Amino acid sequence: MPKQKTTKKVNPYIIAFTILLPAFMSMVASSATNVCQPHIAGYFGATPYEANSVITAYIISGGIMLPVFGWWVNTCGKKSVALWSVSLFAVGCILCLLSKDLHMLILCRIFQGAAGGALLPLAQAVLLETFPPEKKGVAMGFFGFAAMFSPLFGPFVGGYLTDNYSWQWVFIMNIPLCLLSLALIKLFIKDDKPESPKKMKMDYVGLFSIIIAMGAMQIVLDKGEQFNWFDTYWIYWLTLISIVSFSFFYIWELETKKPIVDVRVFKDRNFLVGTVVSSFINIMLYGTLLLIPLFVQNILGYPPFFAGVAVFPRAISCFLGLLIMGKVADKVENRLLAIIGLIIMACSVFMFSRLNNTSSLESIILPNVILGIGIATTFVPISALAFITLSKTKLADAAGLHALFKNIVTAISTSGVSTFVTRVSQVHQNYLVAYLADTNLNFHYKLMTIKAKFITYFSPYIAERKADGYFYKQMLTQAKLCAFYDIFLLLALMCILAIPLIFFFKMPRKKKITTTIRAYYRIFKHRGVI
Repeated sequence: MPKQKTTKKVNPYIIAFTILLPAFMSMVASSATNVCQPHIAGYFGATPYEANSVITAYIISGGIMLPVFGWWVNTCGKKSVALWSVSLFAVGCILCLLSKDLHMLILCRIFQGAAGGALLPLAQAVLLETFPPEKKGVAMGFFGFAAMFSPLFGPFVGGYLTDNYSWQWVFIMNIPLCLLSLALIKLFIKDDKPESPKKMKMDYVGLFSIIIAMGAMQIVLDKGEQFNWFDTYWIYWLTLISIVSFSFFYIWELETKKPIVDVRVFKDRNFLVGTVVSSFINIMLYGTLLLIPLFVQNILGYPPFFAGVAVFPRAISCFLGLLIMGKVADKVENRLLAIIGLIIMACSVFMFSRLNNTSSLESIILPNVILGIGIATTFVPISALAFITLSKTKLADAAGLHALFKNIVTAISTSGVSTFVTRVSQVHQNYLVAYLADTNLNFHYKLMTIKAKFITYFSPYIAERKADGYFYKQMLTQAKLCAFYDIFLLLALMCILAIPLIFFFKMPRKKKITTTIRAYYRIFKHRGVI
């Protein structure tokens, strides 16, 4: 008989660090470019909404990998998936550095996002397998750190590197980390590749339809503002293609014998409501992650590093909130806890609408801290309620669809808030420009005052032009400030409107609500990952 291969037992905390490092790195990459977006736009001579494609491209391409994650792991094994993902992610970083124009950078970000899309669910699978059942709470605590803390940590890192070096360092920093991750994975992650891989038939029709749908949607989100959205025919047709492809994907997955995901899980009321409310949370998380750095840089005039500093305290409060709410959720009714979290989020975003162009950095940090607490307070109970009424056989497909849906909503909201600020600021300009007229005595008096100050250093003609330019610049700033007010108030209203949805959750009578930890443990156990 052949001798059985003995594997040396590795400390689970070493394995946790090994697998969380690339997962953390991939999540940081999704938000680190938020604060350096104006620098990328300036470097390539592009508009801010064109540079916003660098962010949305990464999110969309990462979402495409979610439906095929289980098939990939069952076919190749977790170690092989980890090595390939990290290697391709490093290649994507190098390609981003070599990009000669914005279009090439966006293509490289798509490649990078697809490579890193499997790293976060892979980390979850490895952690659940490594830690014993009595320490699953510790394992999911580590996972929550990577899933929620890393996107909030990204702007801080991106701002520091951009301010002190250049935006290219956002990609350069990942290369040595990728090399370290490859070495650690090779050493400490066990080789679980099946000797005879399961011949699982891939649903290529479903996969290609979702790729076409998300690819068309990505182009629409990237180019819509630049080409005035539906005033351009090809934007209209691409939108139609995306809608038809999504519809075809849904119908095909209902009818085919071996679907890539079982879309019938949306018949479960808790899962449907939980997915919608979770999408609200993602809109608040990623929408404000884009808006706050833009506000700090464009309105307050701070450099990128301080834009990251303004967001970083939210990461700390969110992380601490996740640790606390995991225990509180077992004692407090989950629906009540979710409502409290949504109210906290609404109040914090409303506080952002009270800021102005003379606000200090400290006045931005406080609402960010409160928002982090609100996100954590809502995330824990909603994650538990969304999966509580599903059977064990449905959990795997539900997890994939849940993540995919949130990914799509996140990409749309990221592009939407950027477009909203651009368009609504133009609307406010139309109203504010009426005050910059000689018939307005107050404006005329202030114009003469500023002109008199410029005459000290320039000729009367130059002084008059500079005074006009000064007030025009102030008008543009005020118009953009009003647009930020509107979007913050809209986000606060969305949180309030989401509260009635909480009452649609069904609560089991006798069965105690299970936590997200146990739910996700069953997901991967059913799929065969564990």
